Amino acid sequence: MTTLNAEKRDMSVKAKKLRREGYVPGSLCGRDLEETIPLKISVFEAERFMRKNMKGSRTVLQVGGQKYNAIVKDVDYNPLMKKIMFIDFQMLVAGEKIATTAQVVLVNEELAKGSVDEEISEIHYKADPEDIVEKVYIDFAELGDAKCVKVKDIKELMNDKIELITSEDAIVVGITQESELEEDAEDTEDSAEAVAAS
Repeated sequence: MTTLNAEKRDMSVKAKKLRREGYVPGSLCGRDLEETIPLKISVFEAERFMRKNMKGSRTVLQVGGQKYNAIVKDVDYNPLMKKIMFIDFQMLVAGEKIATTAQVVLVNEELAKGSVDEEISEIHYKADPEDIVEKVYIDFAELGDAKCVKVKDIKELMNDKIELITSEDAIVVGITQESELEEDAEDTEDSAEAVAAS
């Protein structure tokens, strides 16, 4: 589990000023905390952390002399500025289920037998801290002629320790084979010709 260094944020300093000074604002909440802890994390530390982690990842937050087992609850990222704007953490408590997400990672996509359409990139569920699944992998080398992968096809999530929020029948990835793409293209051309002739 990755350790992330953070500091307590002075709330009298506005987020905009913090960012100018080279920090990413954040917060840590949790049932066992008296109140939410406002945080500031150096841009260098935040970017280094987020290169290997994502929403749903576990971490040890080092705030001053205190350590907290936590999970990345949410990340606000500005794609235009290419900046992390805010990171939300939630403290993990043993025996207390937490609502979180498993990120979908596609592997060997070039081996897919057709065009790949990723319907959802994260799967929502509840679990105890020790049963958290941060990432699930879909390996196209193992899919054969399958036309789709549903949540219920992902074995890591199908057990009594995971309480799914996303429907188990939700399609994670759809695969349209080349012959089907050609048929769709022909149907589109026929429809266009019919409209032109009318």
